[in-house]
Amino acid sequence: MASFVEMSRLNKAAVGVHRLLNSRRLEHAFLGGYELALLGSTRGTRDIDVAVKKPFLSGFEKVKEAFVDHADFLVFDGNRTDCINAIHKPTGVHIFVMLEDLPKTLDRSTDASHHLPIYTPTHMFIRTIQSLGLRSKESHRQDLVLLHDKFSLDMAKVYRKVTPLQRDDALRNCLNNERAATILRGLNLRPESDR
Repeated sequence: MASFVEMSRLNKAAVGVHRLLNSRRLEHAFLGGYELALLGSTRGTRDIDVAVKKPFLSGFEKVKEAFVDHADFLVFDGNRTDCINAIHKPTGVHIFVMLEDLPKTLDRSTDASHHLPIYTPTHMFIRTIQSLGLRSKESHRQDLVLLHDKFSLDMAKVYRKVTPLQRDDALRNCLNNERAATILRGLNLRPESDR
């Protein structure tokens, strides 16, 4: 198993990604394990996840071109048109770029230089539940517990954004982590028809 990447390398790679995306006027936010490290998690990560708001015209091509054209990035071509895999060459850090709608509200990291845009803890909590519904990863279960226990979450927003089906799918992947399962069982979600 590969070891975790040092925070100094992650920060340097994230700043490189941030500068590149800003230079192309591409809205973006960091999330996942890197964001949680910025928020105080000690679990470690091997890569950087960044969500980029898909441009209206030729979205995927514009974002991919930004990375392909920059000497600091090596892009791995593939068949997907919703994400980009790249390596930040100066640090060797893997960058996973997803094209998606960004939350209306973002936070800024406070302990890294350049005040990087990140998801709010509430949006990260919502996204973690949704991710847990798709795949069972212990790091996601740990993230769910950390976000729930450490931050004041906007539960009204959670109740609006997470469906009972998403919660139930996530719960099936949390049965071996009692704390995460308890958090999910405690979400009093209304059916879609009542929203």
